[in-house]
Amino acid sequence: MALQAPRARDLHTKLVSRIGGVAIVASFLLIILMIRLIAPSWASDFGFPFAFLGISFDKRLLGIILAVLLLSAVMFKDDLRGVSPYLKLAAQIGAALILIGAGVGLTYLNNPFGLTIYLDQIMIPLKIGADIYHLVFWADLFFLLWVVLLTNATNFIDGLDGLASSLALITGVILTLLAVKIGQPATALLSAVFASAVAGFLPYNLPPAKVFLGDTGSMFIGLMLAVLTVISGGKLATILLVFGLVILDALYVIVTRLIRRQNPLTHPDQTHLHHRFLAAGFTARQTLLIITTISLLFGLAGLLTGGQLKIILVVALAVVCLALFIYLDLKKSPSRSRYHP
Repeated sequence: MALQAPRARDLHTKLVSRIGGVAIVASFLLIILMIRLIAPSWASDFGFPFAFLGISFDKRLLGIILAVLLLSAVMFKDDLRGVSPYLKLAAQIGAALILIGAGVGLTYLNNPFGLTIYLDQIMIPLKIGADIYHLVFWADLFFLLWVVLLTNATNFIDGLDGLASSLALITGVILTLLAVKIGQPATALLSAVFASAVAGFLPYNLPPAKVFLGDTGSMFIGLMLAVLTVISGGKLATILLVFGLVILDALYVIVTRLIRRQNPLTHPDQTHLHHRFLAAGFTARQTLLIITTISLLFGLAGLLTGGQLKIILVVALAVVCLALFIYLDLKKSPSRSRYHP
């Protein structure tokens, strides 16, 4: 029931457990709660103190935990029995709304080439009990779409052993270093816990994988990346450099499916980046190494630079991705589209 049998679009050729993501989620939550007990002040270091059942907690951190629990519960059921794609989407939106309600998000985007882009132009007051909550329309909409994009992007690339977990580890480490660099210890610790949870799982997920992330693991990774890039200040350019290749691939797949008049949520196929690498004659290990190397190099460059130079790097990455997509499409060989470790 929790074993993934090979399907037409899959790269593996034998039964593999698909509930490995449960271990990542469980270890992440366990470490967070242990740190809360050992260093309770850390749970209020995000600048949004909150009391829950008499326990001092940061409201944003509480929102992260609740969002993770909601999304993971639905995706775990999907890994066991399967659920509707629309229920998955509803879970992603629900998790995003929990985070928005807890104060996770950003109200502006830094623009190194000019004026700052503010997302708080439209604020709608909502009275909930004795409190008034302001719906920040553009900011909340942006974050909701960001969560949906990243959760689906990580799910899309999980078809290649070790890819989603490797990129998650790279991103987690780079975001940890960036948070330390700009003086955000709480965010650095949260990123480090996330990276550590993924690192413990990665050896079992490298090709040929002994266990899969499943939707539980891939969606959790996407959710946490969405959170870590906006909490305590936006880090969008950094994640665009590390995850830009797979984000662009996700958009590429969605657009091509729409052009073919196919539902991008319900019509899986072999058009993802790793499929195109394999169709071009690369092995699974070569594909993993190429994608992670590109992401690591751009991520490190983003960590060491800032301002306009970082945006230039994002544009350079887009050009590299476009060239790579064209190269793979030209080199495509249908006879080489199956899995080769």
